[in-house]
Amino acid sequence: MVALLVSGWVLVLGQPAGLSQQLRALLARLITPLVTLGDLIPAVHSRRELARDNERLRAENNLLRQQVRAFAETGRENLRLRELLNLTSQRAHETIAARVIGRDAGNWHKSIQLDRGWQDGLTENMAVLNADGLIGRTVAVTRSESRVLLLLDDGCQVGALLQDTREPGLVAGRGDGMLALRYVNRAATLRPGEAVITSGLGGVYPKGILIGHVERGALNPETGLYLEATVKPVVDFRRLEEVLVILK
Repeated sequence: MVALLVSGWVLVLGQPAGLSQQLRALLARLITPLVTLGDLIPAVHSRRELARDNERLRAENNLLRQQVRAFAETGRENLRLRELLNLTSQRAHETIAARVIGRDAGNWHKSIQLDRGWQDGLTENMAVLNADGLIGRTVAVTRSESRVLLLLDDGCQVGALLQDTREPGLVAGRGDGMLALRYVNRAATLRPGEAVITSGLGGVYPKGILIGHVERGALNPETGLYLEATVKPVVDFRRLEEVLVILK
């Protein structure tokens, strides 16, 4: 008796007529693993192809995500530039746009570096602003860069007006992210929320640039002669990216 495997079937040659069912069952159990393995080979190949396809699709998906983020950032930058362009069209003064390229390590929150210099028409003591309001003034200018002293610094003093009552005063930084409006007539009324704008006095800052809003005010305890108000600036100095410089 001879058993042959042909395409997964067992042929028994010369088997006696009375071959028992037990022998047939034994041969079937012996050959079944071989048949199953043959069936699995295409499946294993398909899984490998699927894994490679998944890896390729993941790489393409990551690339698309990066492109979407880049497009979104470009859109946000374009929006900021359009706001600056609108601001330029509303002002009679000649301006030039500049990008913030650095902050002084030793004085991080009180000065910034711009990518414009005297070759672009900048000089010292030029007002710097954005679509929100006043930022500060240029204090050092090289051929292609300039440093801006921010309004938060107590050395950047600005002649100011209370927009509603027209009471004058002097704005300067307090060192804590807020501004102080000093030397306001003690007979004036300081109303929370009132806008504070540049007065135009001093020749650096044109009149009417928004500085901030009054939070609270009181009589100066040291002199008792003037009112002093705490002013919250309208500009977010931590997120400055593009600015306008008013050219003289």
